[in-house]
Amino acid sequence: MGLRFAPRALSLDPMCNQTVEDLLRSRMKLVAMAGALLLVLAACGGDDDDTATTLDGGAGTTAAPTDTTEPMVDTTEAMVDTTAAAPGTTTASGDMTPVAACLVTDLAGVDDRSFNAAAWQGVQDAVAAGAVAADPILLESDDATDYQPNIDQCLAQGAEHIVTVGFELGEATATNAAANPEVNFTIVDFGYDPDIANVRELVYQTDEAAFAAGYLAAGVSQTGIIGTYGGLNIPTVSIFMDGLARGVAHYNETNGTDVAVVGWDVEAQDGSFTGTFDPGDPAVRSLCESILDEGADIMLPVGGAINLPCGTAIQDRGLDAALIGVDQDAFDAMPTEFQDLWLVTIEKGIAIQVMRSLQDHATGAWTPGGVVGTLANEAVGLSEYHAWADRVPDDLAAAVDQILADITAGTIDASNVPVG
Repeated sequence: MGLRFAPRALSLDPMCNQTVEDLLRSRMKLVAMAGALLLVLAACGGDDDDTATTLDGGAGTTAAPTDTTEPMVDTTEAMVDTTAAAPGTTTASGDMTPVAACLVTDLAGVDDRSFNAAAWQGVQDAVAAGAVAADPILLESDDATDYQPNIDQCLAQGAEHIVTVGFELGEATATNAAANPEVNFTIVDFGYDPDIANVRELVYQTDEAAFAAGYLAAGVSQTGIIGTYGGLNIPTVSIFMDGLARGVAHYNETNGTDVAVVGWDVEAQDGSFTGTFDPGDPAVRSLCESILDEGADIMLPVGGAINLPCGTAIQDRGLDAALIGVDQDAFDAMPTEFQDLWLVTIEKGIAIQVMRSLQDHATGAWTPGGVVGTLANEAVGLSEYHAWADRVPDDLAAAVDQILADITAGTIDASNVPVG
């Protein structure tokens, strides 16, 4: 498993245990923390050799046992070296003083095959890089009332750097950062306005990778119709849908085709939404089926496990169709019975960004504020094609790689709404 990136002259090495916990991890700056309290949601989120432009590890993290000695995805080798990395990263070759680190999960726990597992992997990578002292602390939250006690325990055990995962920990992170200015905090997929002096916010420009996924989907589709829907029209959801639609439009412009997108209107910035992130709500499958009825054979559902009822609908209908995943490699994060359906996943490189933040602390180069994951710094990307590897023509795969390179170089502007 890994992120697919643009081939470059210089290389950079460095939503579901519970169904829908992490999805609304905010990528945008929040005003007075109001957005963080609106919803309590969850999110879910192989080593094929279908491309040479792949970084093993990164965002695609799978379930890890509680002691996480050997997490299912080994990203250590790919992430120790961050030579020539983008601003906000440091080199592994500099002098480092290992820091005492502690990670606090949200309610999904470290075995979520998603945000928490990926963040903990980043801590383990930092240990391997010499940036974090041995035996970092892992504290799992079983209830929202655990957040403060867990942070208190991090502090009581001498943590110099505390990593918190997702928007649900936004308020607790802000409160404790203010009360402990000598401690650095890193929060995953969440932002503050204004920034906090001792908090680094990890956010992601996922429309860059979604653009390439849209081009891929247009090239693979047999019906010429791509479908998408989300839980709610909020930035962390719509950014995927918008990038996908603009990637399809780029395919049409490049190839003289007329592939259609059902479910998102770029001009209106609106589309098809279930109004829920509960995969058990009948509205989820109903919306998917209405888009399938329009002829879509490639579907991008955005909202944790609300992709699964769509997968079931595809299977029940016996369709030759595919799903596109989001956040963490769905081939590994989702139930195995859906593995043949995943064309690709639009990934967030949570592990690599957490590792870099800890490494920056260890080298004295750490700064607070938002750090945006992009194709250029290898913190967003596309997963392997897995079961679809043999169904993606070589020329299409090469074209997708070239698009990733062009976005990285700025030749293609794939960021409709800048993050951070």
